[in-house]
Amino acid sequence: MMKINRLPAQTFNTTGMNETDIDYTPGQYRNVDIYEDTIMTFDNPQDTNINVWVKEGKEVSVIMDYRSKDTLNISTRINIEKNGKLKLVQIDSAPCESRLINQVNARLEEEADFSIIQILPGRGDVYTGCTTDLAGNRSKCNMDIAYLVKDGQKTDMNFISNHYGKETECNINADGILKDGAFKLFRGTIDFKTGASGSKGIENEKVLLLGDDVINQTIPLILCTEEDVEGAHGAQIGSLDEDVLFYFASRGIDEKTTEKMISFGSFNRLLRQIDNETVRENTEKILSEVF
Repeated sequence: MMKINRLPAQTFNTTGMNETDIDYTPGQYRNVDIYEDTIMTFDNPQDTNINVWVKEGKEVSVIMDYRSKDTLNISTRINIEKNGKLKLVQIDSAPCESRLINQVNARLEEEADFSIIQILPGRGDVYTGCTTDLAGNRSKCNMDIAYLVKDGQKTDMNFISNHYGKETECNINADGILKDGAFKLFRGTIDFKTGASGSKGIENEKVLLLGDDVINQTIPLILCTEEDVEGAHGAQIGSLDEDVLFYFASRGIDEKTTEKMISFGSFNRLLRQIDNETVRENTEKILSEVF
């Protein structure tokens, strides 16, 4: 049994949001070190530890394409040195009935920049999270997630930004769609530690509910032991607005097509951020099939 996605500040146990238990026992981990631009494809079930090292002043791009038909368990540890920059793109391209366990931990030194993009198009159950330690002054992180949960699937997420350095910045943004008996739990935490003066953090989630048989849980947190900081969080949860449906209907577009167009739009913004043309086209094809 694995315990993952633990909240840094516990709520009442009855909410069931503090952490998640997964009926899975990892086997022998494979270890991979990355120092430069890399595209990794995971076709088979496995347990893998990935270490990403970004040296001082260097810019690195890493793409991880998850295609395994069974349980894929990936743990990624990242260290970004002073003035380093990393873009990490993670795509769940697996067939339906798959299960993805995806955990990321990053440490940023002075003026380091980390961007993580996760594209989760509803191909199976997903357990994912990212904890970023903004250790150096003026370090920055941006977490962007687009997800679809459908057909009774489960998606469980936990994104944490720990601010230690001065004048650090973070942005946590998630866009999601739930339909057909889906379950989703999103945890988003911004934690301003003592000494993180002048730091800023924003987290926001938008959830589109397509049906009455879905379960949506969202728990945004801001923790703070420092006075001179700025933090904001919010969640927008709802179904398609009648005015939106009327607008599309007046142009001859039915409700189902409207749902597909708006849902695809949540992913399209992130598609444009995939630097590799082949990966981008393959991901767009998968999204077209899903929608």
